Amino acid sequence: MTNGAVVLGRPALSASTMTAIQRRVAPRAGLAAAAARAGQSLVRPRWSKFIPYIGLAITAYQGYGAFMAGYNETEVDWEKMEQGLYDAEDLAVFRTGYRETRAAFSGSTAGVEADRARQKVILIPSQAMPMIAVVDLQGIALHGRVLTWDPAGAPARRRAAISGRGPAGPITLADGTTVRGSWEEYPFAVTRGPRPIRAHTDRVPLIENWIQGGFITAANREQTFIPGDTVHVHIL
Repeated sequence: MTNGAVVLGRPALSASTMTAIQRRVAPRAGLAAAAARAGQSLVRPRWSKFIPYIGLAITAYQGYGAFMAGYNETEVDWEKMEQGLYDAEDLAVFRTGYRETRAAFSGSTAGVEADRARQKVILIPSQAMPMIAVVDLQGIALHGRVLTWDPAGAPARRRAAISGRGPAGPITLADGTTVRGSWEEYPFAVTRGPRPIRAHTDRVPLIENWIQGGFITAANREQTFIPGDTVHVHIL
């Protein structure tokens, strides 16, 4: 681990899964375009380069932003993103993504310990959601990585996290592409942290927030979270 990030040494997600996620985000995009974007984001990370964020760090990918880059506004089903909707095919893709990520994680020191202790985990692959990974690492520094599963309280926690913040507005990516923004909070709305303080909140692309919701839902489906369960969050 490097300042809270689990360093794998290889991508957590396969090229085919990254392309499948792209197709769930932008179903009207051409398959070749989706594959090209996904392929760019799979460039081998340079583990020697890190971007500091208030005393912690996240790996700088050579292809940072490529996964989100170049979207045509008409390609994306923004209503689905905004409402947090997932159909059966979406969830099948995210469950595949969770399994791949879990397999990669299990080969790390943190993963070996999690498997030994039979921990339930939420895994955030920075490969598919780099801005969310940064925000969640900052949140982990403040709240820790051990959370309690409590979906019933999610609406109230979400309202508290974004209270007074207004709309997230547009976000400009590294390549100059502008996409719709959203508010990301850590601890996640479906969880509660160990201390009753306001969640760490920052702006991220709405697309990334939707992808994260898919991975959290997949983690729940694969591990059968029940209210009160302890879950451990790891950024890969």
